[in-house]
Amino acid sequence: MRTPSLRHRIRNGTLLLLVLVLLLGAFTLPRVYSLGGAIRLTLYRNYVSIEAAQHMHASLARLELAQRDGRVKDALAPERAEFMRWMDTEDHDYTETGEPELAHAIRAGADELFSQIAVATDTRHDAEFDALHARLDDLIAMNRAAMFRADSRSAALGRRLTYQFAASLTLVLIFGAAISWRLGWSLSQPLIEVAERLRGVGQRRGQVRLGPQKFAELDAVAREFNQMAERLERFEKLNVDRLVYEKSKTEAIIESLEDGVVLIDSEGMVAHINEIAALIMGVEPKDALGSPFEDLSSNHPHYLRVRDALRNLRKADPASQRIEVQLHVRGRDHTYVLKPMPLHHDEGAPLGTLLILQDVTYLRDQDRARANLIATLSHELRTPLTSLALSAELLRRDGAALDSKQRDLLEAILEECARMKALSDNLLNLARGELASISVQRERLDLRQIIEEVVHRFALQAEEKHVHLTEHLESVPEISGDAVKLSWVVSNLIGNALRYTPEGGEIEVAACSIDTKVRLEVSDSGPGIPPEIREHIFERFAQYGRGGIEKGSAGLGLAIAKDIVAAHGGRIFVDSNASAGSRFVVELPAGGTL
Repeated sequence: MRTPSLRHRIRNGTLLLLVLVLLLGAFTLPRVYSLGGAIRLTLYRNYVSIEAAQHMHASLARLELAQRDGRVKDALAPERAEFMRWMDTEDHDYTETGEPELAHAIRAGADELFSQIAVATDTRHDAEFDALHARLDDLIAMNRAAMFRADSRSAALGRRLTYQFAASLTLVLIFGAAISWRLGWSLSQPLIEVAERLRGVGQRRGQVRLGPQKFAELDAVAREFNQMAERLERFEKLNVDRLVYEKSKTEAIIESLEDGVVLIDSEGMVAHINEIAALIMGVEPKDALGSPFEDLSSNHPHYLRVRDALRNLRKADPASQRIEVQLHVRGRDHTYVLKPMPLHHDEGAPLGTLLILQDVTYLRDQDRARANLIATLSHELRTPLTSLALSAELLRRDGAALDSKQRDLLEAILEECARMKALSDNLLNLARGELASISVQRERLDLRQIIEEVVHRFALQAEEKHVHLTEHLESVPEISGDAVKLSWVVSNLIGNALRYTPEGGEIEVAACSIDTKVRLEVSDSGPGIPPEIREHIFERFAQYGRGGIEKGSAGLGLAIAKDIVAAHGGRIFVDSNASAGSRFVVELPAGGTL
């Protein structure tokens, strides 16, 4: 069976109301029109009868007056004709019961009166005149009463038509209201159902569907809604499955990490904690989940230390986003770095905090081993260096037996021994953790002269390696600094350039003045430094080897050079192409105070 259309229902209801209104008009208008016509006709004919009677009264009165004046003979004929003319009018205008008999009596009396007057003109006929006037008054009274009755009938008929019209109109209004209510109810019920189902979709209440509807348009809406709900359910199920999969994958990744991970939501509750974090802090994962991280109901010293360290980290400078704690775990001391990482929505709203307990025990063990090794080597180097310097000093005292070239070599040996002794002291300070406080013996010095001396010392090595070592030194202002330590910086940069520049390569040492700074540049044609190494090149123990070239001795040269330059109020940086050479730049303030 075909579902009816809402449009057809509305159209049919409107047409039905229109038909009822037309029927009401067809029933009422003819009656109103006939009532008006009947009233007009009745009143007109009664009025004609009254007017005829009055004219006949007037004619009799004039004839009666002529009789008194003695002119009855002359007035009889015209007055009789006038009377009979109005009598004929009355004979053709009977409207009431008894009016014809009364009219015949008036005509008969008038004929008899006119005949008597014609025979005896001198005789008075007052009794006949009065009788005739009385009959005319009866005719007037009869028609006047008829007019009053017609008015009453018309009023009653008008009231009856009014009641009928009001009743019909009330029926039409009731029928129209019923149709409107039915249509409104038929429309509102499906819409209410749709709204309820939409709320069900928003609240995710099981399967939400609309049943068959009464109208074709609403049935089409119901079909589209059911298809939409089905697609949403499939999409939600797909999303839930994907979320469950991503959650399981994330949990598996977190659990596989060797670092402790604690996820804290925006309200400070523990949303997730892996086994490593629970082991480090000495808490049970099931007890920690859903509990405030600040109050895990645990008095384990590891948890208390981590919690206090996290509180101190939040109060500290925002730039320092990590802190180390020492904990005894698995039978030995471990070093953990606490790194709280704020999480945010795409809109920037806080989502929570990811607390990472990174185990850096191996790195700290390596640092201690390197520090011990450096301290041992530095200590062991001091004795042979002292013997070497003493032997060279003894040779210099017997300098008369040496030629000029031998004396130059002896001076170079003494200078290198002094530099190596200073390097040994710096290494020892580094092992003791005192490298950050490098002391500078400031004096007025010419950086160009220092560069020339260092380049001269490396000229022989460059020649042996077949590397072209050139210098482009402009006139630069004096600086305030330590000549020994700055010469070590230049030596380190040129030594690194010699180490990484292949045979036949070039090394260029340049110096110039830029604004209020003195600039030193050491460029080479070596293999270059990759970007990932470039960011860490000035860190301690950073080493780099490429293209078959061996790494440096300990990875400390650039770290020490950076600290020396920083102690002079300058900066050092590198500009390198990953495949074609490197350029190290040192900028020092010109002038300065001693």
